[in-house]
Amino acid sequence: VVSSERITPETSEEEVRELVLEIERADFTYEIGQSIGVLAPGASEFGQQHHFRLYSVADLPERGPGGLPRIKIAVRRCSYIDDYSGERYPGVASNYLCDRRPGDGITITGPFGLAFEVPEEKDADLILIGSGTGIAPFRAFVKHLYRDVSDWSGRIWLLYGAKSGLELLYMNDQ
Repeated sequence: VVSSERITPETSEEEVRELVLEIERADFTYEIGQSIGVLAPGASEFGQQHHFRLYSVADLPERGPGGLPRIKIAVRRCSYIDDYSGERYPGVASNYLCDRRPGDGITITGPFGLAFEVPEEKDADLILIGSGTGIAPFRAFVKHLYRDVSDWSGRIWLLYGAKSGLELLYMNDQ
């Protein structure tokens, strides 16, 4: 973990963090729109050694000062309420990741999924729909279109849902 920054305001009930992970393998590659798998410690009482969860890559591919690949992911700390007992339980992977601090190690797998492809028609209009941390892969894709596709002339509509304005992730991002 290179950094872990809360990207929702302290006054928000929702805690979403952006984690920057540096990958120890220089040959690790991923493409926009793909996900990585995270192996969090599992619950031994349920016979789990690991708990596996996918997270979409939230930014363009980059490398750190030492030349190693870096990945950004957005993680919402979550919990669930047991239907029978009414007890609240913390989400396994989300709480594990939100509690990581710079210097901590995380085991990842992947990448998974198909990369987003830029349409051949550079004047195509795109409609992208995401909510909550589902904005992550679209953030990377839109940044790619505006930074790397010089002849892109199509319109992009990003329909994004959040409980309140406090949860509009990356709202002022450039």
